[in-house]
Amino acid sequence: MIRFPQRDIMRANYAQFNSPQFRILSAKQLEELYFAALQILERTGVAFQCKEAIDILGDAGADVSNPGRVKIPSYMVEQALRTAPKTITLYTREGEPAIVLNGQTGSHFGAFSGYSFILDPYTGKQRKCYIEDIADTTRLVDALPNIEWYHTSSSNHTIPGVIADKVELLHAVLNSSKPVFCNISDVSSMREMIDICAMVVGGEEQLRKKPFFGESSEPVSPLVYGKDAMEKALLCAEKGIPHVVHPLGMAGASTPATFAGCLSIANAEVLSELVVLQLKNPGTPVIFGGMPSIMDMKTAILAYGAPEMTLMVGALTELSHYYKLPIFGTAGSTDAAVVGAQAAAEVTYQILISALTGSDFVHGVGQIYHCVALSSELMVLVDEIINMVKVLMGGVEINDETLPLDLIEQLGPGSNYLSESHTMRHFRKFWVPETFDRSFGRKEGVKDCEELLKQKTIRIIETHKPKPLPEDLVKELKKVEKTWFNRVGLKYEYPKKQR
Repeated sequence: MIRFPQRDIMRANYAQFNSPQFRILSAKQLEELYFAALQILERTGVAFQCKEAIDILGDAGADVSNPGRVKIPSYMVEQALRTAPKTITLYTREGEPAIVLNGQTGSHFGAFSGYSFILDPYTGKQRKCYIEDIADTTRLVDALPNIEWYHTSSSNHTIPGVIADKVELLHAVLNSSKPVFCNISDVSSMREMIDICAMVVGGEEQLRKKPFFGESSEPVSPLVYGKDAMEKALLCAEKGIPHVVHPLGMAGASTPATFAGCLSIANAEVLSELVVLQLKNPGTPVIFGGMPSIMDMKTAILAYGAPEMTLMVGALTELSHYYKLPIFGTAGSTDAAVVGAQAAAEVTYQILISALTGSDFVHGVGQIYHCVALSSELMVLVDEIINMVKVLMGGVEINDETLPLDLIEQLGPGSNYLSESHTMRHFRKFWVPETFDRSFGRKEGVKDCEELLKQKTIRIIETHKPKPLPEDLVKELKKVEKTWFNRVGLKYEYPKKQR
């Protein structure tokens, strides 16, 4: 094949986009939402039910004469934004860097490892979620390359709630090396969970330096901070543990029925907690969050699959990046009770907008049925969709290699490129589906997407082996778990899974 010399072109004033460009809010709109939050905090105020938080704010100059309307001056918000870290690095269980959150590294998607109920991948029926299911779904997360972290809940119904959050965390940590964030019932449980994670990494100071564990909690919209939520956040500040604050405002119910009204309250709620935590310990790692959605007026649910939620989370993403803070987003959830057309449409919409807005730390993968249950198969589907969206986010690279004008000229009209070395160098970059069917014709034995999803999910659950912790450490962790069961008067065993 003839080799033509490379073109020597000096491009003047040439800009190249490395990814698609997308905006929801203008710079002026972002500024207006910021000023609206400042006005809410200064004039409306926030209700704090935690004495320590009130004392911290009062000592710094806030008006705490009425705890039901603590008024925070704008200069305190601006100071908190200056001291909050702009980059937060999360690590693996073994101390290796896993995720960098700074608004520049793209979207990092995470799935829940346990919930109240689960859609059984073997039977296709919804049932209670058992401890064994938490281990299974965590191993699934560990195996899926596009799910980079996971989230535990505190709502398991097969063991007492006072120990459920700790047991879930322990079994999740035993089955994955990836970073984990937790819903935690109260500050006492959180102290014990920090102790567990410190045992895993070799001490509390090591956990502070290389956190693989974080906590998430939320205010009660509109503009109320409960005692437990605030105490957990303050403990995070004391220990240097990454903390997510994410309001769950319902437009038309707990917030005004407009996007701007709902966003302004969520913004004020996050900024008010940011102020408290930065006063408690300047430099506390805080991840801006929010799951504002609508109240479905027919059913009164908080709609997780609503396009309005995705739009508002996208707007909050741009707002958090305006502050130069990482954001806790939401994608991969559905209001559907099964993994079908509705679920696929809702999660694809969410993932696409999350990626386009650059939402940093995206949770919710695998939640179905208004966030009541979990689906392992949906996790596998979302992993595939994320991989598909990465093609879009890769953009179109233009250079002498990707725009081979010499080769086009050489081959001319009517030729084909199948046997060219250029094709050999590039065709392996084409996206190849694992659970989508591209077969030609419906031949006997060809499996549809739903069957492929089920098979892949079960195969991973039954065969994937995560990196194990040292045996002596596992024994020590199990001893701690036994004390939790003893404390509530239970025999140290887990309820058997019932399908």
